[in-house]
Amino acid sequence: MRQHSGKLRGILLPPGGGLRIGGIEIAISAPVTARLRVSNPLYRPFLSGSGAVAGGPRISVRVFAQGWPKLLDEAATFDTGDSWTLHRHGDRYWIQLAPAGCSAPLWIARLERDASRVALYCRPAANVAPDRETIDLPLVYPLDQLLMMHYLARRRGMLAHAAGIVIAGKAYLFAGVSGAGKSTFSLLLAAARAGRMLSDERVIVRAVRGGLTAFGTPWAGTANIASPASAPLAGIFLLKHGKANRIEPLEPVAAADRMLPMISIPWYDPDAAAPIIAFV
Repeated sequence: MRQHSGKLRGILLPPGGGLRIGGIEIAISAPVTARLRVSNPLYRPFLSGSGAVAGGPRISVRVFAQGWPKLLDEAATFDTGDSWTLHRHGDRYWIQLAPAGCSAPLWIARLERDASRVALYCRPAANVAPDRETIDLPLVYPLDQLLMMHYLARRRGMLAHAAGIVIAGKAYLFAGVSGAGKSTFSLLLAAARAGRMLSDERVIVRAVRGGLTAFGTPWAGTANIASPASAPLAGIFLLKHGKANRIEPLEPVAAADRMLPMISIPWYDPDAAAPIIAFV
């Protein structure tokens, strides 16, 4: 995902608002006097007001600019080795971002196991803007993707490495690992005006009202395509480089086996990984 730098740039969240990604409301609350800002402008179409749909899927995030939590003594359940680590303590996850060269984490997030509630602690020196009234919200990559992965795990959904397009009201995904050609293919589709693009990098698929629905996400690839649109899922194509254009049908079991490396799965937690694998 392309990151945008610059502490003084970005978009302000509306008062009492949050984000809506994959049809899931991410309600965000912060200190009364604080304004929240997202640095990546691709999130703009995903902003939501305070009028969330009652009873709909919802993640509650509370932001803290003070009260830095004590770090856990347990060894990390998962460690990327260069950016973030995840600890599992009882029925909660603790995730902290500490890029190489940082003496302390930039933020720490505490998630309930079902990811429905999140406490997000921001280190003031790293996240509070010079005006001391604006907080750069760390609810961007990688935290938002980790949060969505765990939320979808227990709710019949998945986050796929795939480009997506809506043609005649139906969504089609073009899934592939890094370098498979998702962004290149997306640019070709966009240039041909074949339909409405959802994303060139990551798409959410959820079971909705007895069917499957594909949603665009703000997590764009090199083509910077990110749309909040959605449509019923009609087909999935698995991209592979070749000397000619060709479509070959796959049996369901073979297709699922091929797709697993393209799905965000918390392999470090079998209880969360199992339902995603079953959904695929």
